[in-house]
This record gives sequence, structure tokens and C-alpha cells, in this order.
Amino acid sequence: MRKTPLEQIERVARIYRSNKEASCALGITVQAFSRLCRQHGIQTPYKRQLRSRQRLTEAA
Repeated sequence: MRKTPLEQIERVARIYRSNKEASCALGITVQAFSRLCRQHGIQTPYKRQLRSRQRLTEAA
């Protein structure tokens, strides 16, 4: 199993719109990507979308 650099995980999590796209870019499974993000405190694209939806509903 190869190690994915933390900076690369952070960058991919910011750039891509979904966990699936981000995990494909890294060549790992969606579950592995989510686990890595959770372990290192990185906000996943999925969580980012949830938070922006919550803000929209709170503002309405």
C-alpha cells in the first residue's frame, strides 16, 4: 500500500466537487479517501456541500 502525501489529499479535497471524483484522482476508494480526510481533519467535498446547503436553509 502506498502512502498518499497529506498535501495532495488536502488539494484534491478542495479542487473536486465530490468524494468520488477526488478519490478517483488519487487512485483510491471513496471509503479510503473519506477515512484519510477524517483522520487528518480535512473537510471532504461532501461535507463542504452539506455545510453550504445548511447555510442556505438557515438564511432563508
